[in-house]
Amino acid sequence: MATVMTNIEAKEQKKAAAAAAKPVAAAASGSGMKSEGIFNMMSAYLDGGHGKALIPKVDSIFAFQITTKKGAKPSLVYEIDLKNGQGLCKSGKPANADATFTMTDNDFEAVCLGKLNP
Repeated sequence: MATVMTNIEAKEQKKAAAAAAKPVAAAASGSGMKSEGIFNMMSAYLDGGHGKALIPKVDSIFAFQITTKKGAKPSLVYEIDLKNGQGLCKSGKPANADATFTMTDNDFEAVCLGKLNP
């Protein structure tokens, strides 16, 4: 979670620079959900090799099912693999998740910002 917090804080600090790139990211993603931007930041972080030290500590694959409101079917499903290589965050259901978390888009954002205790 500390990694998520670090990425979100960095995003807030660079908000002016991100404003120019936001329309491109929104067009590429298409969902308009806040959590998708957070998953994209996680993916960039892991793709950069920054999560390698987490792999032996976490040793798990997580599935995140994000809904628009409580009780709704998942609109987004993401895999965070902190078991293999340098880590991976990608859209789609993992084949073998060690844990699956289902939450609303707003709750996921609040957890990542440290405003909601998971």
